[in-house]
Amino acid sequence: MALSMQPEQTRQEPEKPTTSMVEFALTYAQVGWPVFPLHGKIPFKDSQGYKDATTNLKQIQTWWMQHPTANIGLATGERSAIVVLDIDPPEGHFNLKELQATYSPLPDTRRSRTGNKGLHYFFEYPDDGNVYKNAVGLNGLEGVDIRATGGYVVLPPSKLYGRLAYVWGNPETPIAPLPIWLRDLLLEGQQTREAIPQGWRFASSPGDYWLSQALGKAHVGNRNAIGFWLACQLRDDHLPESEARSIILTYANLAPQGKEQYTSKEAIASVRSAYERPPREPARRIQP
Repeated sequence: MALSMQPEQTRQEPEKPTTSMVEFALTYAQVGWPVFPLHGKIPFKDSQGYKDATTNLKQIQTWWMQHPTANIGLATGERSAIVVLDIDPPEGHFNLKELQATYSPLPDTRRSRTGNKGLHYFFEYPDDGNVYKNAVGLNGLEGVDIRATGGYVVLPPSKLYGRLAYVWGNPETPIAPLPIWLRDLLLEGQQTREAIPQGWRFASSPGDYWLSQALGKAHVGNRNAIGFWLACQLRDDHLPESEARSIILTYANLAPQGKEQYTSKEAIASVRSAYERPPREPARRIQP
């Protein structure tokens, strides 16, 4: 999909020497990318987040009249036909190198630098009948996330804290098809997670038990808090931190997402924080 990053010139005399955020939002919408306003990196409280995303120019103008400095969110996945590989530093950069060494280098595609010095790689959403969803910690790797159906990314020239800008690295580069190896890892992860609930009734390991308990407690609004609770239970039950990291990533993928996204970096941070503290007496596991 070709996408020029320069909005059409407005006929009105501009109030500022720089292009306004709404003009960029309208430009994205005009090439078929459904957008919505963000407060920093998160949706506004009076919105439904990525579910509100639209290409309707009148609606977009209304939103940015209400929030003139709002950042721009793109609904990823089926809505926009875009999959984004989201790399968070520093672990994500190293883990991406490991993935490329194991499989193959990423093709040249459009990419942006995030406000936190991460990278977003934009790929075409495969038109093969499969539903590609978000993945937190692809292949169990911290800092390597996928934003697809049910997710969103922040688009340039959005800024965090008024100064940390999202910037296109190569705005004229065409968006490449999703690499086969990346597609396969994404589908394999989805299939593995979809099979997990079927065995919980018979799960006897501490990890499976606490994961099932955490998912039973999790709902929109308490996801991060329950993630930390889960990490603490795993620590108290003397599971190795490496195993706890794998379990917390599974939790992050299965817990209700809500309007705000959960990243592998946030999930692993919960484990790291829990394991820095001494374990307590393990809680009693109630067997069915």
